[in-house]
Amino acid sequence: QVMNNVMRSDAQSQDHNQRLKDIQRATIMMDNDFRQIVARKSRLDGDSPSNKLLQATEYLLDSSSEGIMFIRNGWQNPESMFPRGDVTRVGYRIVDDNLERVWFRYPDTVVAEKPLVKVLLKGVTKLTFEFYYDKKWHDKWDRTNAVPEGIKVIMTLKD
Repeated sequence: QVMNNVMRSDAQSQDHNQRLKDIQRATIMMDNDFRQIVARKSRLDGDSPSNKLLQATEYLLDSSSEGIMFIRNGWQNPESMFPRGDVTRVGYRIVDDNLERVWFRYPDTVVAEKPLVKVLLKGVTKLTFEFYYDKKWHDKWDRTNAVPEGIKVIMTLKD
């Protein structure tokens, strides 16, 4: 019985460690994207260039919670080897309790262009953001021609 308890405890510990690694991996990817935000106008679905350099609203990108979308730089494409640019549109959303990273090959998208999607973390029930500007945190971002000085990501996990 003691051996059973030890083995069960070890299995739970391994599961817990894996979950922590998954959370760390997701937050590192998000951090990398947020650090590369650029203040660049872009076209969505072939529309005129938008003054909203960062969008963050409920249900954005078909999210079941809040979603966020912005343009990021720093995506290396030496000698244009890959079918994409150095600058790309990136977003995050919640679908079926999964945190998903959504991205487009180019920052200016055409009508009905489908994004590429990667599940970063399972078991995320809610995603919200806060934005730092004017020396304080705000829960909405509705400014134009600007990006916030900081972004706080708040995730609610099932576990």
